[in-house]
Amino acid sequence: MLKMVATAYVIAALVGIALVVISLRFFLVPEAAAKAFGVPGSASGVDAGAYFSVKAVRDLGTALAIFVLIAVADAHTLGWVFVVMSIIPAGDALIVARRGGHPGLWLGVHGATALVSVAAGVLLLLA
Repeated sequence: MLKMVATAYVIAALVGIALVVISLRFFLVPEAAAKAFGVPGSASGVDAGAYFSVKAVRDLGTALAIFVLIAVADAHTLGWVFVVMSIIPAGDALIVARRGGHPGLWLGVHGATALVSVAAGVLLLLA
């Protein structure tokens, strides 16, 4: 049981680290980050920079919330948060799919991230 909890905490920490990297990428190289996300890196007539900044702040805030929960919450609380927060990558998958993004991105990246989030949450809930 302890090994399962430790594994889930490691997964949670890795998700947090990945979100920090993604956030920094959207701040530093937004067009490349948007393309890797699965949406166009620019849009005519739209301030794409605002979108990139919103995405970066959302991911950074999510990462920091994960780190705080790892530090101060019990496994059960962190588990519920991970299950609930899986709506973010699931929503991202739908957004990319609706925009004609490649299935490898919306399903393979965002869909897989949603599944990992649910799996980590369930592991923590079972602890």
